Amino acid sequence: MKKTALLLVLVALTLASCSKQERTERKLVDAMLSDDYEASFAAMDEFFNWIKTDKSTMTHDFNYSREKLGMKVNTSSDGQVRTYSWVTGKSDSISTYANIVQWLYGDNLIGFTGPLDAMLTGRKPTIKRTWSLAHSIDTIYDIEGANPPIYMFVESYTNEKGKTFTYISAGINQGLKIAILPFFFNGIETAGNREYIDDGKLNHRDLIKWDAKAKKLYAYVTDENLHVIPGKYEVYNLTATRFVKEENKEENQEQ
Repeated sequence: MKKTALLLVLVALTLASCSKQERTERKLVDAMLSDDYEASFAAMDEFFNWIKTDKSTMTHDFNYSREKLGMKVNTSSDGQVRTYSWVTGKSDSISTYANIVQWLYGDNLIGFTGPLDAMLTGRKPTIKRTWSLAHSIDTIYDIEGANPPIYMFVESYTNEKGKTFTYISAGINQGLKIAILPFFFNGIETAGNREYIDDGKLNHRDLIKWDAKAKKLYAYVTDENLHVIPGKYEVYNLTATRFVKEENKEENQEQ
C-alpha cells in the first residue's frame, strides 16, 4: 500500500513538472514570436537563460518549439550533452541561427549560448565570415568507449553565395566548456565542409554518417557541378587517437 502511494506521488510530481515546463515553453515561445520587438528579444533572453540554468530542460521534449520555431534538438546517446538550433532570420542567400548547448558537469548543468564553433575553437564570430556564425546543429554522434567521452557535432550552413556546407567537428567535455579536438579528422579540425547545391531533395542525414561498429566515418562527395553524389563518400577510419582518411577511396556505405 505504501509503495503504491509513493508511486502515485512520484507520478503526480512528474506530471506537474512536465506541465510547468510546457507552460514555461509556450509562454516564452509565444512572446518570442510577438510583433513587439523589445518583448520578443526579452523573451528570447529569458528562453536562453531558462535552458542554460534549468536542469529539467535536458529531458524536456520541446515539442512546441519544434512546431513553432522549427527547432532542432539533439541529445548525445549518453544523455550528457544536448544542443538546440533554429533559424532566426533569412536574407536572400543565408539563414541566421540561434545555438544553445547544455551539458552536465557532475551534477551541475552548464549552458552556452552562441555559435557552437565559437565555444569549441575559441574563435570570435563575425558576419563577414559566414562559417564562424551559428549554424544548424543537425546531429550528435558519440564515440563509444572513448575516455574522456568524445562528441561529434554535425552542422550545416549556407554561405553568402547561396551554397550549402555540412561538416562534422569533435569535442570533449572539459567541465566549464566543450573543447575541440584539434587535427582529429586526418590532421584538420573538420570532415566534410565542402560546398554543394542544396536542391531541397537531399536527406541531410545521409551526408555525414558514423558507423560505430566498423569505426568508420563517411563524408559526402560532390561532382564538378557541386551536386552531392548519392552513395559516394570520403571514408575515415578511427584509430586510437584520430580519424585517418582512406586516400582516393569513395565507397557506398551500404556495401
